[in-house]
Amino acid sequence: MFITNSTAPVNAGVSGIDAHCNNATNKPSGGGTYKAMVSDGTSRTACTSANCTTGGTSEHIDWVLKPNQQYKRNDGTTVIGTTNANGLFPIPFTNSMEPNLLNANNYVITGINADWINSLDCDNWTTIGTATLAPNGLFGRHQNTNAQAFAFATSSCYDLVNNYNAKAICVEQ
Repeated sequence: MFITNSTAPVNAGVSGIDAHCNNATNKPSGGGTYKAMVSDGTSRTACTSANCTTGGTSEHIDWVLKPNQQYKRNDGTTVIGTTNANGLFPIPFTNSMEPNLLNANNYVITGINADWINSLDCDNWTTIGTATLAPNGLFGRHQNTNAQAFAFATSSCYDLVNNYNAKAICVEQ
């Protein structure tokens, strides 16, 4: 896993954010394919019930984390955590996704609530809006090891791009 070093394109849809991961200049070497750890409730979702307790992995739609899989930082050695049978990180993580501050607030776009259900997602990651009229998106803080790593707060999508320079969490597939 890695965090992009450039601002995520919150208006590019899930596939555009995936492309952002695969074209990132700080993508780990090795040629793997990456998907963004974002949810839009339509084309990518972790859970439809809190922590996928109702249907387990059957609730996933193109979800990026696999069940019972260990994920490491882009250094290849530091373990972020091992997912449970539902393909979710138990909280707290073993280590943060990224220890270094990549922007003034260490924000990453997700659209995922603390219970792994889809939340505000910049209109399915298709709209930035304007300074005075913009949809909202849920974001995390990549240096945290609790649920705030992916579910910290909401902000206007305009601010996520133009004021916070929010990044993307990218997971090797």
